Amino acid sequence: MLQTKFLSAGSNIKEALKYTCELVSSIFLEDSNYPRVEKIDIHCESAKEAEELDRLLWDYPEDIILPHNLTHKTEEGVFVEIGYPGSTFLKEDKKMLLNLNPDLPNQISEYLYYYQLVISDNSKLRERAANTWQECKSMGLNPSFIEALK
Repeated sequence: MLQTKFLSAGSNIKEALKYTCELVSSIFLEDSNYPRVEKIDIHCESAKEAEELDRLLWDYPEDIILPHNLTHKTEEGVFVEIGYPGSTFLKEDKKMLLNLNPDLPNQISEYLYYYQLVISDNSKLRERAANTWQECKSMGLNPSFIEALK
């Protein structure tokens, strides 16, 4: 069964992008709090957000270089692929999907792990993530919610 987790990722998109960089770094360095995967796909809400995350991953965290790219710049050997609605991720095994978009993406069944990042803005983003939680439950998934691990 698809392991589904909802993670608290801050109260605004800027905090969520930074948290995403930290999370991806921890997974890349095989932190025991996270599963081992061969690749991470990150689904952003927009192309602009994806480009912002791409830029941030070059600089943060400072002590690691993460092999990554945007989906339209197909490149072999990257650990992280960043996409947005309408983009297509490469089909590979042993992958994790990190969803920065508060809405449920298509084809989550292609992944071993689905992590929904929740922006607790006390408004629309949090409400949309709550709807995604309900969709996951109705699909027979058993999502769990975790406060951000540091």
